[in-house]
Amino acid sequence: MIPNDVEILKEVRSHRYATPYFFTSRKILEHNYKTFSNMFKDVEVYYALKANSDPKILTFLNKIGCGFEAASIFEIDILLNLGVKPNKIIYGTSVKPPKHISLAIKAGVDRFAADSHEELDKIAKHAPSSRVLIRARVNDSGSVFTFSERFGAPIESIKAMVLYAHHLDLKTYGISFHVGSQATQVDRWATAIASIKPIIEQLMDEGITIDAIDIGGGFPVVYNNHKELPHIENITSNINKAFKTLPYQPKIIIEPGRGIVATSTVMVSQVISRTIRNGKIWLVMDGGIYNCLYEAMIHQGTTQYDIRTMVVPKKNTEQLSYALTGPTGDSLDVITRDITLPSAIAEGDKLIFENAGAYTITMANSFNGFPRPELYIN
Repeated sequence: MIPNDVEILKEVRSHRYATPYFFTSRKILEHNYKTFSNMFKDVEVYYALKANSDPKILTFLNKIGCGFEAASIFEIDILLNLGVKPNKIIYGTSVKPPKHISLAIKAGVDRFAADSHEELDKIAKHAPSSRVLIRARVNDSGSVFTFSERFGAPIESIKAMVLYAHHLDLKTYGISFHVGSQATQVDRWATAIASIKPIIEQLMDEGITIDAIDIGGGFPVVYNNHKELPHIENITSNINKAFKTLPYQPKIIIEPGRGIVATSTVMVSQVISRTIRNGKIWLVMDGGIYNCLYEAMIHQGTTQYDIRTMVVPKKNTEQLSYALTGPTGDSLDVITRDITLPSAIAEGDKLIFENAGAYTITMANSFNGFPRPELYIN
């Protein structure tokens, strides 16, 4: 992925929008999308809407040919209202309200994920003869945010679920898995493919083949505290090696969210106070945890963003360690307790938070009345 310092920083410094705000580069969005669409010979890319559902980003991704993975009828409605065709949407969450299934199939969305017999029953009842992706639980250790506690059926139950889906007259579209968000192990996707290889072979003995393997997302992005990460080329190489061992080659579906949108966007925030507390310099920003940077706080892991000043500092500028907080009256609204920045930062100065496109604006709320920021795209 193109890093922010190559594409966005110079451009964002030329704009004067009211802070806080997000700024997105179409060029980087397209580059990231093409990176994934060129990973494999037969691949379909479905952007995971949950990472960032801003209509301007979705409209552009739709224009350049990207598909979408949605997790609710609300997300599906967003896409349909933007002109996305139903055949470009996968309803990918494995547990869904019955009404959402009914509304989705009526809208023309006919691909659904499931990870239990109960969910298959629900889909068969509310979306008969639709296509299903059976979601397998795979090893997601080493990922910053893990999914296996909540999602995915045990590997040993996948064959029985596929057979049960056929019994319900559902079309077994494929097998899916997710290795967790911000995966730090280069072989996680390949290992997951190897784990479902025996199921594919056993299903062949039953006369059943699948159209697709959905390898989910999880492709890592560099942050201030996540620097040593596997390269996309090495991940792709490992996946290809595992894929070639299968008895036949279904098409590959990938559902990157963070991998497409994170590096496309920065967040700009203004210092509204500089003070010293317990010997530490604290900068209070108008963009904080609640209205901008949710992942800096959440419980499984934390995302620490690389931060730059709006004004390019001169060489050999003195640097100091700061703590950064948001504007609310809540003690949890702490962005970081240790970031090195130029010593002369003062009230009114602006800071740029890099790689801020994923799980930021889509998670933002108006706690204490501070509004969700605008997103601008160029």
